[in-house]
Amino acid sequence: MPGWTIAAVSGLAIVALVILRITGGRPFRPLRNDLPDVAVALILWLSLALLTGRPASSALLWVVLAAGLLLADHTKREVLREPIVFADASELLLVFTHPRFYLPYVHPAVFYGIGGLLVGATAWLFSVEPPSMPGGPVLSRLIGALLLIVPIAAYFWRPSLNVMAGVIRRLRPTGDPVEDAKTLGMLGSFAAHTLCSRQERPARQAACSFGIVTVPADKPPVVLVQAESFFDIGRLDPSLPSPLTEYQACRAQAWRHGRLDVDSWGANTTRSEFAAISGAAPSDLGLDRFNPYYSFARRPLDTLAARMRRAGYLTVCVHPYDRRFYGRHKVMPNLGFDHFIGGEAFDSRRGQLVPDEVLGAWINDFIARETRPVFVFAITVANHGPWAAQAETDSPFAPMLGGYLDSLMGTDRMIGQLAASRWLNEDGGIFALYGDHQPSLPVLLNDGAHIGASTDYFILDRTRPAGPRDDIRVDQLGRALAGCLKEHIPLPDRLRG
Repeated sequence: MPGWTIAAVSGLAIVALVILRITGGRPFRPLRNDLPDVAVALILWLSLALLTGRPASSALLWVVLAAGLLLADHTKREVLREPIVFADASELLLVFTHPRFYLPYVHPAVFYGIGGLLVGATAWLFSVEPPSMPGGPVLSRLIGALLLIVPIAAYFWRPSLNVMAGVIRRLRPTGDPVEDAKTLGMLGSFAAHTLCSRQERPARQAACSFGIVTVPADKPPVVLVQAESFFDIGRLDPSLPSPLTEYQACRAQAWRHGRLDVDSWGANTTRSEFAAISGAAPSDLGLDRFNPYYSFARRPLDTLAARMRRAGYLTVCVHPYDRRFYGRHKVMPNLGFDHFIGGEAFDSRRGQLVPDEVLGAWINDFIARETRPVFVFAITVANHGPWAAQAETDSPFAPMLGGYLDSLMGTDRMIGQLAASRWLNEDGGIFALYGDHQPSLPVLLNDGAHIGASTDYFILDRTRPAGPRDDIRVDQLGRALAGCLKEHIPLPDRLRG
């Protein structure tokens, strides 16, 4: 290689290492903690350099990607209060297919300006740098391809995976992404978590068991709603009148209600979604707890929906958005749902968020038409951020919540639709609702409102008297709903029917 190439590669390697140290949260760590990062980065750089024959351009490309990783990690820590994790790789394409959920949180000058400049510089260098790797081009490309193919093949072959996972565990990863990034480096922790999660996944999947679900003779309609970014805003200031009148009425009459301890803040809705249906706690999922839909739920599992289907219910999941988002179109059948209804049923344009009131009307109409006993799991989306800075709703909470309050009121109106439905009041149905996580709002950031990170839930059964407040974890919610179903008191006319 020419001297300028060696100098450029060396300089870029130092820049990349500094970026990775900053991303890992420990810029002045001992050199031994850089070894996992260096090993992964060296394999990636060498493989690309051998495949293209351009070592300096390959080094610049990986520096740009490292800078992108730093930006993503910084943004996620600021917005969601947690770092980038290995499972976030599954969301890389979602940034481009569903940009409204990601790009508003990054300044356009940084993403399009600096990002575009770096990508352009990399493309230019690839076009002008002459091939300078030693050896023939055929042999170089073969070795470069093998540097990628061999580790990937070993990852998918169980005996070699067990060996690699055993070696990785000698580095003593904790499973905590913050601590492992400090001690193993960001790339090192990604590699460790990817290997260990795949190695232990089959045993964890086999142990995933919801348990017995007993249904009454009349098999009443059951509706479970996961409300996007929902929590009881009255907790922010109990002295103010809450505008969530429909929610308050349901909570006052509910068989059970209370705080819901969730494993996320601001996003990562699939964590609460999976926990409620599966009954699996984060400790049951291991490293797959960061995104259960990434790999864990890609095989049939024992869940609330699966048990209810076995008991004679038609199980339906409805999410009025792109059915492929987070791979739900592949996951929902594995969670026990007979049908998964996406945005195609709502005539929504690409990227459009279907109002909660429209979803509420769909649920009521669907149950009214269906002759079989039904279990509907609805996942709302209309209250997803970002929100307008100013609220149109007239309320004392408007100054602190902004446009979030407007979409939250749509959720409250949907609650009123379902609470007034025939299937609930005349057919003796059960209606449960919970929030997946709190919204990413400045007033709530880092618990600025001093209310913790929990959301709220209720389980409403008109045949049962109002019960006490019961604070639970989200993975206990499905079993609480099953408990309500087991103790449900059938209406006399339903029994005669």
